[in-house]
Amino acid sequence: MTKQAIFNFEKKENPTQKVKFTSDKINKKNRLVLSPSTLNIFRDCPRCFWLQINEDIKRPRGAFPSIASGLDRVIKEYFDTYREKGDLPPLLKDKIEGKLIPQLPKKLYFNDNSTNASLMGMLDECLILSENRYAPLDYKTRGSLPTDTHPAYKLQMDMYTLLLEKNDYKTNNLAYLLYFVPRSGKLHEGIPFEVKMIEIKTSPERALDFFHEAIDLLKKPIPDSSQNCEYCNWINQLNGKEKD
Repeated sequence: MTKQAIFNFEKKENPTQKVKFTSDKINKKNRLVLSPSTLNIFRDCPRCFWLQINEDIKRPRGAFPSIASGLDRVIKEYFDTYREKGDLPPLLKDKIEGKLIPQLPKKLYFNDNSTNASLMGMLDECLILSENRYAPLDYKTRGSLPTDTHPAYKLQMDMYTLLLEKNDYKTNNLAYLLYFVPRSGKLHEGIPFEVKMIEIKTSPERALDFFHEAIDLLKKPIPDSSQNCEYCNWINQLNGKEKD
């Protein structure tokens, strides 16, 4: 008996096929809502992005370590304490001149009426720099300090800058990553962290172009697998085994 391949998503040849935005990606106004995280899937693999949005077929996920979210919560509480005082946290005082935004927006939206789609983002933090310019700041926890900035982080900061600009928070096209890296020490006194801030040049124009590219892709037939996508490569290997 011939075995049938599983996850066999054949490329559709109908060029007039319309996008089928799934219900969990649409708000009450029937508008597609994308975020920096979903757009990073597009950056990583257009096929996986297309399947998630158009067919609600998401990449498999394993157990997510809660330590990262726990540290994120503690860092946010630390920053909020100094926000209430109107002061810059000591962790930042020797790294940048500025202050925390008095009221951090929970969510920022940009509604693109030309595509009937929206971009949504949730900033970890936002700084007010000289000349009343705003800059997104994002916390990152790692096992070691980075040697360069991951493309996913650059895209994320581009999108955050775009969101700030579209909500009348003028920027100077800069963003900041604040890395927390655990170091050796007396654990009974607490886990010591090394903190490093990295400045990133951002481009809201590049972010908007990328956002439109993602929307355009969704209106087309399913794209080919990305050569570097481990998810697509796993499925292709599995399908090859099933056909043997």
